[in-house]
Amino acid sequence: MSLRVGGQCLVIGGIGSIVSTLLVFLIPGPDGITGPGSIPADVVMILSGVLLLMGLPTLYRAQARQVGRLGLVGVALLMGAIVLGWLVLSGIELHDVAVPGAIPRSGPDGPPPLALISAALAELCFLIGGLIVGIKTIRAQVFPAVAGWVVLITSALLIPTTIAGNANRMLDVIFMSSDIALLCAGLAWAGATFSLQRETPQVA
Repeated sequence: MSLRVGGQCLVIGGIGSIVSTLLVFLIPGPDGITGPGSIPADVVMILSGVLLLMGLPTLYRAQARQVGRLGLVGVALLMGAIVLGWLVLSGIELHDVAVPGAIPRSGPDGPPPLALISAALAELCFLIGGLIVGIKTIRAQVFPAVAGWVVLITSALLIPTTIAGNANRMLDVIFMSSDIALLCAGLAWAGATFSLQRETPQVA
């Protein structure tokens, strides 16, 4: 896949993910905003996740010489976060809404244990991977520094927002949706720098 196509995948996947976070509030699931997402929101999130997974390798390829192996680890962790958070978690919610009672829950009103595990691992990958990618992207100076700063700040904010969200489910949904939207805005910004240009950054 060329860098240009990969960049376009980042742009479309990033925008799609932002739209999905908005659909959480515009078209809530059967249990409301704090419950599993609606089918449209989950479908958009899954499709967007696939596009992000296709585009993220180009984020590394475009600055491989500058970011080194640590940068590769950061991108791999972000890809892990997308697999767990975008695909697995959204897939669980989609199945739970489409076929009520098909997935075992931790309690009468509790979420499925698999969803909790996927969310926790996704947040960990999001935190570590985002910090690495953000710092390395800023230092590499291949993409606009603002894209790296957005990814870095969003990842750093994940800790306080998660702590604050644990006290209130509604706040948790708002904070997590905001974190996802900001991260994807940074990724889309990076992808746009070479997806819309004929000349792409040099590949190491």
